Amino acid sequence: MNHPFRSPRPPAEAERLREAFAEAAYDVTPSVVPLAAIEREGRRRRRRRGAAVLMAACGVLLVPLAVVVFRTGAAGEPSAPSSSVRPPSPTAGTASPSPSAPAGKVRVVAPGERVTVSPGTRIWLTEDGKHWTEPDAPGPQFRSVSDGNLDMSTPGITLQESGQGDGYFLSGIFHGPGEPARVTVTTSAGDVDGTALVLAGKPGWGVWYAQVRVPKSATPDGSMTGVTERVTVHDSAGRVIATQDFTP
Repeated sequence: MNHPFRSPRPPAEAERLREAFAEAAYDVTPSVVPLAAIEREGRRRRRRRGAAVLMAACGVLLVPLAVVVFRTGAAGEPSAPSSSVRPPSPTAGTASPSPSAPAGKVRVVAPGERVTVSPGTRIWLTEDGKHWTEPDAPGPQFRSVSDGNLDMSTPGITLQESGQGDGYFLSGIFHGPGEPARVTVTTSAGDVDGTALVLAGKPGWGVWYAQVRVPKSATPDGSMTGVTERVTVHDSAGRVIATQDFTP
């Protein structure tokens, strides 16, 4: 009687068949892998993919060309310009610079450099003083800072004023410790901002000027003088470098 948990042994015929199949498998020689054919097939497929990509790219390039041809018209003549086209706006570099210093500013100038205040009116500085011209003057005028007429040891301001057309040209020399940053000119018509011109370095003096329109009725005696009441020069911190009262 066989044991209930053991499978029966395979018959002898099955063993002989298994051995025969194993011997036959050892005698089989595998065929050579066709590598050359596989490589040719791979190249052929790559060429197909490259041709498809090239055709797609050509299609993309031809679309803008078709749009351009459509806009130029059938006869090859350009169509009317679109209303959205605007000429380029002028840049800031095309504007010509003003030869005069802006009002209410401080400008460092070189000795002999001419500053145009208005047509026919120019100011320039040298190491020995202030030079200026006016339309009605016969020639250049000069105010020295080195001839001893100005006490340069203490702060002070000088004044020259003259009528020009419907306005007044006010100018003078200021001197005192500190670097100027603002000039305030009080006139019979109100306060105006003056302009300061100084030489490079720290010479301790400079020139101020302003232009103002004042009706004759606002002057003390209705003449072309007596317009300026006070001139004050401040530094960048607001401290007074020099001030002078010119009221009678």
